[in-house]
Amino acid sequence: MHPRVSFVVTNYNYARFLPQAIDSLLGQTFGALELIVVDDNSKDDSGAVLDRYAADPRVRIIRHQTNQGSIRSYNEGLALATGDFVGVFDADDYVLDPEAIARQVAVFDAHPEVGLVYSAFHQVDEYSQPFRACRPFHGDYVRPGLAEFSDLIFLNYIAHSGTLVRRTCHEALGYYDPRLPYAGDWELWLRVATRYSVGYIDAPLYAYRVHINNMTAKGKSPSEATGERLMAVERAFASLPADAPASVRRLQSAAVRQALLCGSWNDRSLGRIGRSWAGLVDAVRRSPGLLARPEPYVASAKLALLAAVGHHRYERLSAQRTAHS
Repeated sequence: MHPRVSFVVTNYNYARFLPQAIDSLLGQTFGALELIVVDDNSKDDSGAVLDRYAADPRVRIIRHQTNQGSIRSYNEGLALATGDFVGVFDADDYVLDPEAIARQVAVFDAHPEVGLVYSAFHQVDEYSQPFRACRPFHGDYVRPGLAEFSDLIFLNYIAHSGTLVRRTCHEALGYYDPRLPYAGDWELWLRVATRYSVGYIDAPLYAYRVHINNMTAKGKSPSEATGERLMAVERAFASLPADAPASVRRLQSAAVRQALLCGSWNDRSLGRIGRSWAGLVDAVRRSPGLLARPEPYVASAKLALLAAVGHHRYERLSAQRTAHS
């Protein structure tokens, strides 16, 4: 059967997570599926794990002899994908709903103008215990790409793993930008939204795992991550069609300001106090004009509170304040 959906599963030293990722995809009710697993020269037991799937006709395994990095692995796999709808799946994540892919394909089939379909998701810890529901909007929708762009330019609320893109969109717009190993997914979603409608499913279909070896905590300094976010914003506005409304183009200065600060906010939400302070200092260094605005001072106060009460109590206080607002 010709696959309608291709997922590129990228792995580097995630042998302990890899079976859950692959099994959750192969266990989908949607059958017309191919998995292209790209192992980026892992040094753990990933090779032995992958050997268990080698005989499955739905699985194609690519084994790198040298480490090539995430972006090259993504793009290599996407170039090999044959499905009508394609996505990348990090090997430490997994699918929550056995109907996930079927529900996404149904949106594509009902709306040929849609280029990207994503969903709500759960953040889970190293032991697959959920600790945060990420539900950017209430209610399923299909909406014009520039409407999505106008929200997405301020925050990447779309999960990397599980989001599907119509393959013809990649053929028209290209794959991941090799200069953006940290912010490449966000830039890609924005680029797709400049030309195509976007679909959203308001159900947690996928799990994003947060652990010590995530790129946000290891391998990228706060300054490097902010630099990539700023480049992603610049590229996104450069990708807008010539007839994009002036109201969308006017969002750029506010989006740049948000890109400077959101890394610090995200690290604070995960209890990473040192990274959050470093990101905040870097933002002010890059744009001293921020000192004339309230955001850095509010962020500093919240970080001080986090340091004083600890992450768990800080989260409870934040939830209580949200509930009463």
